[in-house]
Amino acid sequence: MAPTIADVMRGIEDRLRTISGLRVPSDGQPDQINPPAAVVAVPPVGDYHATMRRGRMTLAPTVLVMVSAAVSRKGQMDLAEYANPTGARSVVTAVEADRTLGGVAEDCVVRNFRPLGLEEVGELGFFGGLFTLTVITVGS
Repeated sequence: MAPTIADVMRGIEDRLRTISGLRVPSDGQPDQINPPAAVVAVPPVGDYHATMRRGRMTLAPTVLVMVSAAVSRKGQMDLAEYANPTGARSVVTAVEADRTLGGVAEDCVVRNFRPLGLEEVGELGFFGGLFTLTVITVGS
């Protein structure tokens, strides 16, 4: 049976949990954020007929990493560690260490990173960045 979008999201969350100290809620977007935290968003589906043919999906999920409640030097440096292409706190290293996401994908790569300004989650402001991934799942 082909994996679902939720399976892909859980696979990404499991990879992010390998980063020591990064909080990854298991029940989707939490009501309260305790940074540093990462939230995997439901990816858009551009065309079901092209995307879901024979169970195979190509998705572009995003990961929002929130590091602090203010734009500060420490917040900038913390975010830089998550954005690095390598290292113990690198999102790229963590995700791409198992590009199958525990067997639910044929391939998964982190495509890009974009720093964000102050983002609001549950009426609180957080400084962070957005990673975009490309995931190709196995077909049925």
